[in-house]
Amino acid sequence: MIDTTVILAPGEQTIISDSLVFSCSDVEGARGQSYTIMAAADAHVDDAGACPVFQIQSQTCFDDLANDDNDSSDNRVTTNGYTVK
Repeated sequence: MIDTTVILAPGEQTIISDSLVFSCSDVEGARGQSYTIMAAADAHVDDAGACPVFQIQSQTCFDDLANDDNDSSDNRVTTNGYTVK
């Protein structure tokens, strides 16, 4: 959906937001279906090649995000439960 870079100092926090707009050829088929949002944090801004849009769930992306920081448990976050209306 979005592919952006935000550089933060150690300990700094920010909020990234986006307004999702969907367009599909089968609106009735999509209605009531759920979707998932996933985001990644890259400690040294060097993993964009391994984690392009739509490849964030790949093992390659997971491995590259995990190889350059001390805590690989917080490199990706997923939330679901959203429903197309």
